Amino acid sequence: FQITIPPNAPLTSGIITLETAHKHPVNIRVFRGGFLVTRVLEINTVATSGKYRSQFCTCELEALEPGSSYTVVVSTFEPFMFSRFKLRIGLGSLFTVAPIAREGAGMRMRELHGKWMPGSECVGGPDQSYHKCPRFLVRTECETRVLARLQTPHAKSLPLVNVSVYEFDDAVLGTLCASSGSYTNSPQGVATRQSTIGRTGCEFLVVASAWDHDVDASFVLYFYSEHTVEVTPLFY
Repeated sequence: FQITIPPNAPLTSGIITLETAHKHPVNIRVFRGGFLVTRVLEINTVATSGKYRSQFCTCELEALEPGSSYTVVVSTFEPFMFSRFKLRIGLGSLFTVAPIAREGAGMRMRELHGKWMPGSECVGGPDQSYHKCPRFLVRTECETRVLARLQTPHAKSLPLVNVSVYEFDDAVLGTLCASSGSYTNSPQGVATRQSTIGRTGCEFLVVASAWDHDVDASFVLYFYSEHTVEVTPLFY
């Protein structure tokens, strides 16, 4: 959810409470920005309810700045925990609250699987073997917004990973269209921002890469597109 404080409001404080219909361990975390949060970073965290607590938790807010927006994330400790919940927000000044659309909302999603294997030369950062990393060819007949998320949910030790989208013309890796940025091993995985692809007569390549050469892990690639696209795994 997005909380927005109007510019003419004073510095304000308040409290958020979360209550669920079932006894699920729940948590509240508040971030700066007011946009969809894809990675949990302490530097961007404004407040938290602390440890996950059964059915009910509270989060205190202090010194919220006028003219600023904040993101409120409510979560359960385990995945696939379904329950109705009540979220109450009380602040010492006027504010607005609105839901934030989930990642890929309104877009088509493809779930793709792959694996990095030591000794296969299909791992390693952007060096000479980068072109041998797992790749997926994307074809589209029109311009379309896309984004990609790469996760390693079954890895014993989270590897440093990156996902990038390139133009791919005549078997040559071309212009970088989107990237998840620096290699990182976040539990949430890595994701590109939404970008537009679809230049006439050009194909696109999604590259899933790991930084280290000894990575032995499977991965899941979630590829979202505004319009229908054809996605084909490529094998070196």
